[in-house]
Amino acid sequence: MNDTDPLRPLLAQCALGNRQAFETLYRNVSPRLHGVALRFMGRPDLAEEVLQEAFVRIWYNAPRYEAHLAAPMTWMVNITRNLAIDQLRKHREQPLVDGQQDAMVDDAPSAHDLLDSQREANALNRCLETLDGMQRQSISVAYFQGLSCSELADHLAAPLGSVKSWIRRGMERLRRCLES
Repeated sequence: MNDTDPLRPLLAQCALGNRQAFETLYRNVSPRLHGVALRFMGRPDLAEEVLQEAFVRIWYNAPRYEAHLAAPMTWMVNITRNLAIDQLRKHREQPLVDGQQDAMVDDAPSAHDLLDSQREANALNRCLETLDGMQRQSISVAYFQGLSCSELADHLAAPLGSVKSWIRRGMERLRRCLES
């Protein structure tokens, strides 16, 4: 992991209660964390709720952050992702309010759509299996954890140029495989 990550000292200052460091941290990472929340929630208003709660958790849990376990962005993305998943579960389990049942529209995917989605997922998994180990790992971690190339290089303890090459070559192979 990279000790020059500018987020580490900001998190350390947040752990000490430094509000100015927290504001700087928010300005630096909120766009990315909002993107993670939006990808899960699908609605900007719900993503904002998740983002707000994520920063509350980041503030209160900053003293518990352990740099040897994860890069700061990875830690914050995981907090955001877990909150989004919790929020999705909560919304799914809420009972309907009177009149809400009448306003509901069946927007569930059809059996044909589900079959197409399953075929696409199977094709993608099959194509992912054809990639070299580092290509597959780089693409998977970048997508599911929302890491940038430099964060991914830190996470994998690999040179940035190698990570970029793995991703580029892997994406090219995926495209060719999916088109065939």
